[in-house]
Amino acid sequence: MNEKPEWLKKLKNLPEINLNMKFFGGHQQKVPFGWVAKRETHFAFEIMIILEGVQHTDFDSRSYDFVEGDIILIPPGTSHENSCTSKEGLKYFCAHFDIDDPEIQQNLLMYCPIQLRKDNIVFIKIKEILEAYVGFLEQEKFCLREKLLVERLLIELVICLLDYTTYEQQKMEASDNSSLVLAKAIADTIQKNFRTFTEYPLEENRSLLSMNAVSEAMGISESSMLKIFKKVFSVSPKHYLDQLRYNEAKFLLHQPTLSISEIAEIIGYQNLSHFSRQFKKWSNLSPKEYRELNKERA
Repeated sequence: MNEKPEWLKKLKNLPEINLNMKFFGGHQQKVPFGWVAKRETHFAFEIMIILEGVQHTDFDSRSYDFVEGDIILIPPGTSHENSCTSKEGLKYFCAHFDIDDPEIQQNLLMYCPIQLRKDNIVFIKIKEILEAYVGFLEQEKFCLREKLLVERLLIELVICLLDYTTYEQQKMEASDNSSLVLAKAIADTIQKNFRTFTEYPLEENRSLLSMNAVSEAMGISESSMLKIFKKVFSVSPKHYLDQLRYNEAKFLLHQPTLSISEIAEIIGYQNLSHFSRQFKKWSNLSPKEYRELNKERA
């Protein structure tokens, strides 16, 4: 490849774009009272909007009742079971999307709760995008133009979700609520420790992945850290670290030069079989199956 000439090096360039985004499983359904979608996990984000009725969702440690107009964002690898608890039935729209960018995933994990807050200024725009997806379901067939419009909506959705996270981050940083401030600092420490380890996955850095190291850095007990973090983010610090590991693993599995055992080491697993079992628990796919699946979609 020819070297860039000096005059070209001096020009201001737009950033190169190499994001791998996938949108799939978008559907609308009307179900009767008593309907149950059995417990499952997905390798991608799942987003839902309740159009009519009430949906009850059980997670591993928490339950919600979602009503008409609620928007739900379920992170990758999160086990959940949905059911209809309204006599008149339940109507919802649901879709899955995946983004192979750890920074975007990290922002969504940290600042997007399971139930998106309606007081966030971006909520209405996200709702409009999901309603636009519902409108597309009236198409009898999807030609190239319609497929591109669906993809454009995905880009708009991701931008809006990032705007949502920016608003939540600014609100959190401006807050005088000590729990919010401390929970944010805990999450930042977990992220920093994890990034340090993935860059230098050495034995002497392994302690960075322990919750004890995080609590010591924050100057609080592990029990206090757990209580505060779970109150703000609805998940434990360990679960948050696991989500970071899972997202990093997915990103690295797209790098063909890395073996699965090398990926396991990079995200902190000393035992390949342990990593494979955990990845399958997160995604219902083994690391090898996930890699092969994304080769087919490439």
